[in-house]
Amino acid sequence: MKRAAPSRDRIIEAACSGLASAGLDALTVGRVAALSGVSSALVHYHFATKDKLLQAAARRVAHARTAARAAAFEVRGGLATLDAVWRAVETGVASGAERSWHDLVLRARADVVVAAEVAAQRAEESRGLALRLPSLLVELGSAPPGPIDELATVVIAFLDGAALALASGERPDAIKSAFDALWLALIGAGQTELRR
Repeated sequence: MKRAAPSRDRIIEAACSGLASAGLDALTVGRVAALSGVSSALVHYHFATKDKLLQAAARRVAHARTAARAAAFEVRGGLATLDAVWRAVETGVASGAERSWHDLVLRARADVVVAAEVAAQRAEESRGLALRLPSLLVELGSAPPGPIDELATVVIAFLDGAALALASGERPDAIKSAFDALWLALIGAGQTELRR
C-alpha cells in the first residue's frame, strides 16, 4: 500500500521541532525533510524557499507560545495564576519553544515577514495581558500601580528575560525568586495606590 503524502502541516511541525531542538542556525531543508520523513523535493514543493518554510514555522511557533502564556494567565485565583505562568515559562524553556521564539526575534531584524509575525504575536500577547492584569492584581489584593499597557510590557519583558536566563542554564530557584520579587513589587505598588 502506498504511503499517504505528508501534509504541509507535518512539514511545518517538523520545522518547529527542528527550531526547538537545534535552533535557527541548524535548521535546513534537509533536516526538516528528515524530521518529517519526506524528501527535500517535497519540502520545496510546499515551500519554494527555506525562507517561506521559516515564515510558516515562525507563525506557528509564535502563535503557540502566545497561546500557552495566555492560557496560564487565564487560570483564576491569584497565586494559582502566578504558579501557572511560572510553569508555562519552564515548560516553554524545556520544550525549546522559548529558544525558538528568541531565535525568531533575532531573525526578525533581517526578515520583514518574520518581523511582522513577531510583532503581531507580541501585540496579541500584550493586549491579552493588559486585559487580564487588572483582575489578576485584584485577586492578589492589589490594583494596577500604573498604566496597564506599560505594566503588560514590563511583565512580558520580564518573562522573556526569565526564559532566556533559564535556557542559558541559570539556577531555576534564583530566576523563580526574581519572578516572585517582580510580583511582590507590583502588588506592593498597587496596594500603595489603593491607600491613596
